[in-house]
Amino acid sequence: MSARNRSEIRMGTILRALAGSALIGTLGFLWILQSRAHQRLQDQISQIRTHCTALERSIARDQQDIEKLLTRPALMRRIQELGLGLTNIAYRQVIHVTNATAPAGPSLELGRATAPLVAPAPPLATLPH
Repeated sequence: MSARNRSEIRMGTILRALAGSALIGTLGFLWILQSRAHQRLQDQISQIRTHCTALERSIARDQQDIEKLLTRPALMRRIQELGLGLTNIAYRQVIHVTNATAPAGPSLELGRATAPLVAPAPPLATLPH
Protein backbone atom coordinates (compact mmCIF):
# COMPACT_ATOMS: atom_id res chain seq x y z
CA MET A 1 0.00 0.00 0.00
CA SER A 2 1.12 3.46 -0.72
CA ALA A 3 1.38 6.28 1.77
CA ARG A 4 -1.48 8.08 0.14
CA ASN A 5 -3.86 5.12 0.62
CA ARG A 6 -2.80 4.78 4.23
CA SER A 7 -3.50 8.45 4.94
CA GLU A 8 -6.88 8.17 3.20
CA ILE A 9 -7.76 5.15 5.33
CA ARG A 10 -6.69 6.95 8.46
CA MET A 11 -8.60 10.05 7.44
CA GLY A 12 -11.70 8.00 6.65
CA THR A 13 -11.42 6.15 9.98
CA ILE A 14 -10.98 9.41 11.84
CA LEU A 15 -14.01 10.96 10.07
CA ARG A 16 -16.15 7.90 10.85
CA ALA A 17 -15.07 7.98 14.48
CA LEU A 18 -15.84 11.70 14.71
CA ALA A 19 -19.24 11.23 13.02
CA GLY A 20 -20.06 8.31 15.34
CA SER A 21 -19.00 10.31 18.39
CA ALA A 22 -21.04 13.32 17.22
CA LEU A 23 -24.07 11.07 16.67
CA ILE A 24 -23.76 9.49 20.11
CA GLY A 25 -23.22 12.89 21.72
CA THR A 26 -26.21 14.40 19.91
CA LEU A 27 -28.45 11.48 20.85
CA GLY A 28 -27.35 11.75 24.48
CA PHE A 29 -27.98 15.49 24.53
CA LEU A 30 -31.45 15.03 22.98
CA TRP A 31 -32.23 12.27 25.49
CA ILE A 32 -31.33 14.64 28.37
CA LEU A 33 -33.56 17.37 26.90
CA GLN A 34 -36.43 14.94 26.47
CA SER A 35 -36.10 13.57 30.01
CA ARG A 36 -36.11 17.13 31.43
CA ALA A 37 -39.23 17.99 29.41
CA HIS A 38 -40.86 14.77 30.60
CA GLN A 39 -40.03 15.63 34.22
CA ARG A 40 -41.48 19.14 33.80
CA LEU A 41 -44.70 17.67 32.39
CA GLN A 42 -44.93 15.21 35.29
CA ASP A 43 -44.51 18.10 37.74
CA GLN A 44 -47.25 20.07 35.97
CA ILE A 45 -49.57 17.07 36.04
CA SER A 46 -49.02 16.58 39.77
CA GLN A 47 -49.66 20.30 40.41
CA ILE A 48 -52.87 20.18 38.36
CA ARG A 49 -54.03 17.06 40.21
CA THR A 50 -53.36 18.75 43.56
CA HIS A 51 -55.29 21.82 42.40
CA CYS A 52 -58.20 19.64 41.17
CA THR A 53 -58.33 17.83 44.51
CA ALA A 54 -58.45 21.15 46.35
CA LEU A 55 -61.23 22.38 44.04
CA GLU A 56 -63.23 19.17 44.53
CA ARG A 57 -63.02 19.62 48.31
CA SER A 58 -64.09 23.25 47.96
CA ILE A 59 -67.04 22.27 45.76
CA ALA A 60 -68.10 19.60 48.25
CA ARG A 61 -67.99 22.15 51.10
CA ASP A 62 -69.99 24.64 49.03
CA GLN A 63 -72.60 21.99 48.20
CA GLN A 64 -72.95 21.16 51.90
CA ASP A 65 -73.35 24.87 52.69
CA ILE A 66 -76.03 25.23 50.01
CA GLU A 67 -77.87 22.17 51.32
CA LYS A 68 -77.81 23.71 54.82
CA LEU A 69 -79.12 27.03 53.49
CA LEU A 70 -82.00 25.30 51.70
CA THR A 71 -83.33 23.58 54.82
CA ARG A 72 -86.66 24.81 56.14
CA PRO A 73 -85.24 26.27 59.41
CA ALA A 74 -82.58 28.20 57.50
CA LEU A 75 -85.14 29.55 55.04
CA MET A 76 -87.49 30.59 57.85
CA ARG A 77 -84.63 32.32 59.69
CA ARG A 78 -83.67 34.19 56.50
CA ILE A 79 -87.29 35.25 55.92
CA GLN A 80 -87.41 36.69 59.44
CA GLU A 81 -84.04 38.44 58.99
CA LEU A 82 -85.21 40.11 55.78
CA GLY A 83 -88.66 40.95 57.22
CA LEU A 84 -90.53 39.53 54.24
CA GLY A 85 -93.70 38.82 56.22
CA LEU A 86 -94.03 35.27 54.88
CA THR A 87 -95.51 32.44 56.92
CA ASN A 88 -96.65 28.86 56.55
CA ILE A 89 -99.89 28.42 54.68
CA ALA A 90 -102.86 26.65 56.20
CA TYR A 91 -104.09 23.44 54.64
CA ARG A 92 -107.39 25.13 53.71
CA GLN A 93 -105.42 27.61 51.59
CA VAL A 94 -104.03 24.87 49.36
CA ILE A 95 -105.83 24.54 46.05
CA HIS A 96 -105.82 21.03 44.64
CA VAL A 97 -105.79 20.88 40.85
CA THR A 98 -107.20 18.04 38.82
CA ASN A 99 -106.62 17.41 35.15
CA ALA A 100 -109.57 18.81 33.21
CA THR A 101 -110.42 16.78 30.12
CA ALA A 102 -111.31 18.63 26.94
CA PRO A 103 -114.88 18.07 25.70
CA ALA A 104 -115.18 15.81 22.67
CA GLY A 105 -116.02 17.90 19.65
CA PRO A 106 -114.65 19.58 16.57
CA SER A 107 -113.14 22.59 18.39
CA LEU A 108 -110.31 21.77 20.76
CA GLU A 109 -109.49 25.47 21.21
CA LEU A 110 -112.96 26.06 22.68
CA GLY A 111 -112.34 23.22 25.15
CA ARG A 112 -109.06 24.76 26.25
CA ALA A 113 -110.57 28.21 26.63
CA THR A 114 -113.45 26.99 28.80
CA ALA A 115 -111.30 24.82 31.07
CA PRO A 116 -110.71 26.52 34.44
CA LEU A 117 -107.13 27.66 34.97
CA VAL A 118 -106.04 27.04 38.57
CA ALA A 119 -102.48 27.30 39.83
CA PRO A 120 -101.17 25.66 43.01
CA ALA A 121 -100.43 27.89 45.96
CA PRO A 122 -96.77 28.56 46.77
CA PRO A 123 -95.36 26.93 49.92
CA LEU A 124 -95.10 30.34 51.64
CA ALA A 125 -97.78 33.01 51.30
CA THR A 126 -97.87 36.72 52.22
CA LEU A 127 -99.94 37.65 55.22
CA PRO A 128 -102.68 40.23 54.50
CA HIS A 129 -102.20 43.53 56.37
